[in-house]
Amino acid sequence: MKKIYLLIVALIGLQTYASTDKYRLTLRDNPATSIVIGWNQISGNNPMVYFDTVDHGINYTNYNYSKSPDRIIAYRGMNNHFIRLSGLSPDTAYYFVIKDSEGVSKRFWFKTAPQENSRFSFIAGGDSRNNRTPRLNANRLVAKLKPHAVLFGGDMTDNDSNSQWRTWFDDWQLTIASDGRMFPILAARGNHEKSNNTIINLFDVPSSGVHYAITFGRNLVRTYTLNSLTAISGDQTNWLKNDLNINQEIIWKMAQYHFPMLPHVSSKIDNVIEYANWAQLFYDKGVKLVIECDAHTVKSTWPLRPSTSSGNEGGFIRDDDGTVYVGEGGWGAPLRDNDDIKGWTRDSGKFNQFKWIFVDEAKIETRTIKVDNAIQVGEVSNHNVFEIPSNLDIWSPSNGSVIKIINKAFSAPQVSFATLQDGQHIPVGNTAIEVNATDSDGKIDRVEFYIDENLIDVDVAAPYSTLKNFTNGIHNIKVIAFDNHDLCSEKEITVNVGQFSENLTIPVAGGYDDVEENFVGQLYVDSSDLELVYDTTNLISFQKVGIRFQNIVIPQGAIINSAYIQFTADESHHKEAELEFSLHDSDNSPLFSNENNVSGRNVVSHKIRWKPRPWIAGQSGNDQRTPNLREMVQQIVDKRGWSAGNNMSFIIRGKGKSSWRTKYKRVASAYESGENKAAKLIVNYTFKGNSRINKEAQISTITTTPLDTELHKIKIYPNPFDEALNILIPIAQDEIHVEIYSANGKRLFSKKTQIKNNMVSIRPEILDKGMYVIQVIDKNGYSLITKRVVKK
Repeated sequence: MKKIYLLIVALIGLQTYASTDKYRLTLRDNPATSIVIGWNQISGNNPMVYFDTVDHGINYTNYNYSKSPDRIIAYRGMNNHFIRLSGLSPDTAYYFVIKDSEGVSKRFWFKTAPQENSRFSFIAGGDSRNNRTPRLNANRLVAKLKPHAVLFGGDMTDNDSNSQWRTWFDDWQLTIASDGRMFPILAARGNHEKSNNTIINLFDVPSSGVHYAITFGRNLVRTYTLNSLTAISGDQTNWLKNDLNINQEIIWKMAQYHFPMLPHVSSKIDNVIEYANWAQLFYDKGVKLVIECDAHTVKSTWPLRPSTSSGNEGGFIRDDDGTVYVGEGGWGAPLRDNDDIKGWTRDSGKFNQFKWIFVDEAKIETRTIKVDNAIQVGEVSNHNVFEIPSNLDIWSPSNGSVIKIINKAFSAPQVSFATLQDGQHIPVGNTAIEVNATDSDGKIDRVEFYIDENLIDVDVAAPYSTLKNFTNGIHNIKVIAFDNHDLCSEKEITVNVGQFSENLTIPVAGGYDDVEENFVGQLYVDSSDLELVYDTTNLISFQKVGIRFQNIVIPQGAIINSAYIQFTADESHHKEAELEFSLHDSDNSPLFSNENNVSGRNVVSHKIRWKPRPWIAGQSGNDQRTPNLREMVQQIVDKRGWSAGNNMSFIIRGKGKSSWRTKYKRVASAYESGENKAAKLIVNYTFKGNSRINKEAQISTITTTPLDTELHKIKIYPNPFDEALNILIPIAQDEIHVEIYSANGKRLFSKKTQIKNNMVSIRPEILDKGMYVIQVIDKNGYSLITKRVVKK
């Protein structure tokens, strides 16, 4: 009897759950005060949603509010029930259960959006069709990133069948967070949804045409969901025009739809109807971000403006006031090659992904999230959905991981270096780095200091400074100032520290950096080889060749020990050829163009002639290496305007048996034949840092710094000190700058003072006992001494 009783109790317990599943949230109206709760009613009668701002678990009788379904529709093998809640409080958590004749569901909850213009988070993507693994991973990330809404651009399933939709909604349950929190979806129609009814009946959207708009915040952002699968001209575009006109006070406007206007997959056709109806409208009415799907690849563009003028590609040109287009699907559909890149493409790739979008009054930020490692990703807090969780795989292409669209009503902060200059020589050891940072429409939140791309310090109060112990070599210093809107500006310099020697190998970086010029000055920029210098394919018998090398990180005034260009032979040639190498007389040589060609550039006085030995195709050795170009490179590095990171352009002409009278030549691989085969500039130099020769003015201008033997004579005493510090400077100086820093690099004292009788006395008014760092700098910015002192 006891066993029978326990079995009856167990069976009764199994019946306490409501017969519901496939839960979803959608939006029809103001997300701050309304929500739609949808589910599939498996069996049972009289379902009711019980809800409250207080969590009562599954004890439905304690919930203060209840509502019966507003709409019931049998569709795609499910009994879809929708309850439309309104009159809710903004930015408030609501807990709910579904009670029917068979029991009570699990407890779920959602949070209404803020009514005011605070910060919002969105996830945007689409095309989850038939690859369940990436679909499940993307769904898991929704639960972990907790967006205010998910913009889904269509093609949820492969063929819109009942079974596929039931599976899709089962998978969608992974978007529910571990604590039961749910997130609303704004669904668009794709070409794998056979009719508008699919979206209407499964997501209860507010428009029979499946084009609708939702505003988040008071007037912060309005999201437009458009329909690529119905008539674009006519009612839909007229509605869009009217809505944009009556909502001009909205700060940000974003749009989503399925078909991209100009896909980044070559097998996909351009959507000229969308372009004709929407592109100019987006630009004119300030739609700043558009999310497209369908092509199953990855793309982002620079801001674009529709144009039919010269230089347009596909009807667009880059315009900083234009619209950014991102996409193109990747929530689980089969990936396609991104093989139709445009000139205005920002970045492109091929992987499973969606977009993570932050919006506030000052800016839109868009990141591309790779979804394949979703299980290893951490979870953001319900109290801060904008933090980056652990292990989140944010795509970081060449143009950066974050696309920022800035509201021009807000200005970015200004930042500049106060104590160092670009190219400055400083000694090995501790050097103070101080910057000035201001913001015209807010305040500075923080300044970040980076040395050689590594974050070393963050300062949150003026004067913004840090102290760095530098070693010999060239070091990059970058500072980024952030304001209270999280807008930022950065400055970057290089400093030359101590004495050092370096070997550099700089390859040609692009097709416009190795060019051939015909006899009328026109350039040939996309050949796979460089004819040095006879070429009948270029409609001439002789030509000139230009080779430009970018980002040559050699300090001004360095001593060039050796410099040569290494070629790779593209063809075999053995007849005696003779080539002349010269160097563009410019401290930062620009890109080659028909307006700024090879032969029109002035060159330095030093030139070399080279009679290369026979070349064998594919070789890249001593026979393909020029003679030493040291002297001409030295002439450029000694120029007043030269700075580490500038560019040089070499010019090659035929001489003797490589002139117009003969056909003798050598043929080198160009950039287009492969980056590893392109010409390389190889330089060895030494930097001593104690002089700079200005040959431009044909004079020797030497900027001297004190010798180390003199610096050792500087004394700072007493140490420990009480009130005053004395500095003995027995070298030729008339003024110094004294700075004192705390142990963590915060500047506490700064004073310029005259030297009298080789002596300076200061009273830094430091109250706290402890260790400090004092730095003495001469009037040219050279650090004379850095020393630890103790306040007693």
